[in-house]
Amino acid sequence: MKEKKNTVSPLKRVLANCASQAKAYGSCVAAKVPNIERDICAKEFLALKSCMQNMLKKKS
Repeated sequence: MKEKKNTVSPLKRVLANCASQAKAYGSCVAAKVPNIERDICAKEFLALKSCMQNMLKKKS
């Protein structure tokens, strides 16, 4: 039997560390419904994207 490593998955780490950026982006998009347009929440999206990329670059 293989021993299971006690590591956090990259997705869990991203979700845990970028929750505030994800909430800001989701809130922005939700506030614009039904008038969604391309790049309407670009600032929030870029903050979320940057956070996610930084988390994925880090090793555990």
